[in-house]
Amino acid sequence: MLKNPTSKNAFTLIEVILVVVISLILMGVSLPHFAHTYKGTKLRTAARTINRMARYARGMAIMREETIIVAINPATMEIYLGSTPQTVSSETEGELDQEVLKQLGYVNEEGLSAPEIDKEVHRFLPKGLEVSNFEKEWTNDDEEDEILHFIRYYSDGQSDWFILELENGHGLGVKLENDPVSGKIKSEFIQ
Repeated sequence: MLKNPTSKNAFTLIEVILVVVISLILMGVSLPHFAHTYKGTKLRTAARTINRMARYARGMAIMREETIIVAINPATMEIYLGSTPQTVSSETEGELDQEVLKQLGYVNEEGLSAPEIDKEVHRFLPKGLEVSNFEKEWTNDDEEDEILHFIRYYSDGQSDWFILELENGHGLGVKLENDPVSGKIKSEFIQ
């Protein structure tokens, strides 16, 4: 069979429209999945940061043979690591001891806030997250603080038990819970 020399091989308008429609449908189905994955990225980053700080604190407590504390400031979403402060002293009558805040770099000698003081380890958690829940087994050495959440890591490798829940503004959250004996933190996403 001979082909007509004037005919051209090309796509018809129907074929082009069909390809465009199928492409739009695939993008419409996959876009929410990618947006949901991006929203969870900040939570995963925060969970990894807290997990790394906890492992580092445990390792340093064992190596130095002293108690190391991790402090989380939910107002600024900062996490600090430093030597063990005594959170309550008899002279402060239940208020935070100024030595605690000095050791963690929150105040200087005059009692003023001193963010320029370098902490042993200091990290910011991703913006857009907030602490929705913090639970811990309180001991006689602890005083619940309205500003900071303290977690102690002891020289024998154990730590305070805690649950920390972070959430973003889209209803997605992550729950971190540690094993006080091994110091390992398990995390799970929550809705």
